[in-house]
Amino acid sequence: MITYQATLFSGTATETGDTSTTPIITKYDREGIFYLDITEVSGDSPTLDIVFKVYDEVSKKWYELASFDQKTTTGQDVGFIEYGLDSSVAVFYTIGGDDPSFTFSVSGHFKEG
Repeated sequence: MITYQATLFSGTATETGDTSTTPIITKYDREGIFYLDITEVSGDSPTLDIVFKVYDEVSKKWYELASFDQKTTTGQDVGFIEYGLDSSVAVFYTIGGDDPSFTFSVSGHFKEG
């Protein structure tokens, strides 16, 4: 089995966004481990929601596959997805609160199979 690593997002975000224009191509992958690392948080009652979505080539739509629990502080999290990566995976993130800012990265380790 071939394994590789990829970064899905890395930077500072102050508003909701996604990586659907630069997804990770996963059509040959069997499983993935996803890592979230939040290094800086500011604002009043900031919240960060991260959802992993897969792209369906037939409907041309993104569908929710998995998510992390809502985050409000710095820290790390990890998640595992097996059999469901489909053709492409992107990160969709929603940021809430007053004047929120999150510096974070989301990366994955994938196994082809």
